[in-house]
Amino acid sequence: TMYSQSRWDYLASLFVKTHHELFSLPARPLLHIALSAGLSALKTPSCHSQYASSSSNASSSTTSVCPICSTELNDLARNVPYAHHTKSYVESDPIVLPNGRIYGRDRLLQMSAKVGLADGQVKDPTTQDIFDESKIRKVYIS
Repeated sequence: TMYSQSRWDYLASLFVKTHHELFSLPARPLLHIALSAGLSALKTPSCHSQYASSSSNASSSTTSVCPICSTELNDLARNVPYAHHTKSYVESDPIVLPNGRIYGRDRLLQMSAKVGLADGQVKDPTTQDIFDESKIRKVYIS
């Protein structure tokens, strides 16, 4: 039909598309593009984690000042890549747990002993999962 709502929606989107092409404007607002570049420089794997302490994580008992985790920029930062860090702060004896998290072996064993786990068990300090020591693997950095 000539006056249907879908035709008006199509006409509106066609107008916006033509306007942007005519004035060489990107489909996304320039502010979003600029913010995405800055947010990408700050984003780390702990951002958007269900275990991260942030204002957007209801299960967290602490708050964070991380702009990536803030409720205002959370949706915009969700799809940007992680930051490229040229310096690595890896401990001298890295191991990987079955859940893929990497920690220093000595510190992980010390922490597991402090919380009273039986010998041969380790506890992930982030997720609180408990694993057998035989399941952990040494990490070789190349």
